[in-house]
Amino acid sequence: MKKLLQIFCLILTTGLFAQTNFIENKTPSTKRVILLDAGHGGTDTGVKKDEFQEKDIALKIAEIIQEKNPFTDVDFVLLRKGDEQIINTSRAKMINEIKPDLVLSIHANYNVKDSKKGTEIHLSPLNPTFEECKILGEKIGKSISSLGFENLGIVETNSKILRDSQVPIIMIEIGYLTNDDDRKILTNESNYPKIADKIFEALKN
Repeated sequence: MKKLLQIFCLILTTGLFAQTNFIENKTPSTKRVILLDAGHGGTDTGVKKDEFQEKDIALKIAEIIQEKNPFTDVDFVLLRKGDEQIINTSRAKMINEIKPDLVLSIHANYNVKDSKKGTEIHLSPLNPTFEECKILGEKIGKSISSLGFENLGIVETNSKILRDSQVPIIMIEIGYLTNDDDRKILTNESNYPKIADKIFEALKN
């Protein structure tokens, strides 16, 4: 948790949030907010493989992260609380209105080649907190990959939600739903608390 707070402090000292009421109104005892963005939703299923859908996997993992929250000084908040569709334009707008300290966007990945597998951390170099997010993102990717995923590291991308969000945001592509090995982990719900724990572990260290 110490490292997480250090990263938050580093972000704050850049002045990114210096003129926002969200930060100015915080007191030392006020909890930090980590927004959990479960990818896709509604008619936007995300990746589909057999009976499995990315939107369902992402939401279940996000819900478990919120339920298992081990931190007394952090609140985990769900961006979507059910099977609702939120387009990326609206997602970025909602994030900027909420102004969380950090966004973790939860996803499962896709590739036409079913041999492609592993955990990727997606970041936008156009996001003003790219460098700070890269430090934490590398830790998250390394931690999750210890569950049996390959660690594919940081992937720079300019997806709208990453580019347009004006707060620290990390997209976690946990594994490839199109790969047999990754899918076995992703579709076994007993692994979801383990994934949550690995994310907590990265936030603590």
